[in-house]
Amino acid sequence: MIFLESTGSWGSLTGRMHPLLVHLPIGILILALLFVLISRLPRWQPLRAAIPFTLFLSFAAAAASCLTGYLLSQDGGYDEKTLNTHFYLGIGVAVISGLWWVTYRMLKKSPRLELLLALGMLLLISITGHYGGTLTHGDNYLEAAMPAALSSFSKKAVAAETGKYKDIGDALLYEDLVQPVLNNRCGSCHSQQKLKGGLQLETLALLRKGGENGPVLKDSLPEESELYKRIILPESDEHRMPPKGKPSLTPAETELLHWWISCGGPAGKKVKDLPKNPRISAVLAAMQPSKPVDRLATVPEKTVPPAPADAIAALTAKGLKVLPVAENSNYLSVSAFTAQGFSDADAALLLPLKEQLIWLDLSGAPVTDQVFSTLSQLKNLTKLTLKGTAIKGIALQSLNQCTGLMYLNLVQTATQTANIISLKNNKQLEQLYVAQTGIPANALQELHQQLEQLKIDTGGYRLARLPTDTLEYHKAAQQ
Repeated sequence: MIFLESTGSWGSLTGRMHPLLVHLPIGILILALLFVLISRLPRWQPLRAAIPFTLFLSFAAAAASCLTGYLLSQDGGYDEKTLNTHFYLGIGVAVISGLWWVTYRMLKKSPRLELLLALGMLLLISITGHYGGTLTHGDNYLEAAMPAALSSFSKKAVAAETGKYKDIGDALLYEDLVQPVLNNRCGSCHSQQKLKGGLQLETLALLRKGGENGPVLKDSLPEESELYKRIILPESDEHRMPPKGKPSLTPAETELLHWWISCGGPAGKKVKDLPKNPRISAVLAAMQPSKPVDRLATVPEKTVPPAPADAIAALTAKGLKVLPVAENSNYLSVSAFTAQGFSDADAALLLPLKEQLIWLDLSGAPVTDQVFSTLSQLKNLTKLTLKGTAIKGIALQSLNQCTGLMYLNLVQTATQTANIISLKNNKQLEQLYVAQTGIPANALQELHQQLEQLKIDTGGYRLARLPTDTLEYHKAAQQ
């Protein structure tokens, strides 16, 4: 039989009863305050008889909380300044509740003084509880859980939410992505306020220093790093971090931490400069900052003069729809959906609008590859739709001159494989639609490798059949 040496003690065990006892004086004192308030009404005056006993219970519970709190503090791992403030405030609650109980007979002769004392006690236990919560959960415990509607009132929350980057590739891996995760998930137990295990995670230098049991990082070896090993333990394991009852890291946060350690735990390195695997690429794609809701991504920020009225009139006469893309904007959208006779020769009518034209839809128009000689001159184009046209994509590479092109629709066209690869020089291209073109998947994969941000839609969607899809409804026969 092997006997394991115990590292516990009666003092440590008693101290850990503090979280169980600390709420008793709070609840009992609030009950005493309630009795003081409602017993001022004639109907509830009999409740005054219960006030002395309630005050005695609150004093006894507060004294027990102070004793267990002191014993718990001997375990260490707490910020000394915050701990002392909480400790002396707790003693103040016990002393004042005891004095209130002893002097109750005198105070009840002065209802106003008794009411002021009760309200003062409520304020004191609130402040004491605040410092206790700071010791247990950290000073940003509430702010980290604030919804967006409230976070604007918190300077810390605003600072945490304000990104320093517009593109995820420009983010600093440790400073912008990893450190916020450690602060939010681990900071309540491993910060200056609460130093569990002697480990502090507020800076990279402190993280590398490790804790009481040594370093927690092994560069390039996440599975051997104590920091990572602890967060993937089962929730029932006593060594798991964060401990049971506290929010765990999300799968994306866990993958991010694994990647950072695999890269050697660097500081000052941008995401785009580090090697990636498919899993972390998916995580990073989900972290891409969204575009501002008050501005369409496909509408340039720079201003342009109004389009010539005669040029708009010439297009309208051909049956095209010419509309502004937004209110109070000089940028234009042109659609040939209702102008089936619009040909390659007519495309020259678009050139007087080359500054203002950013969205062009030639769906179904009888245009061929000759139209690209005109399209290449529309350098401000951000969206181009050629769905159902007769183009074969022979001159598709001419669209490289449209340096702001973000959306391209080639659905139901005869675009060839060799021509689709020429789009790799359109660095701003984000959406490509190629359903019913016959372009093989390997060609699209090659294009995607050149343009990582490009989303390619090949169609072929299948919707699941629902039970309601096969229901038949009949008019009931009248009796």
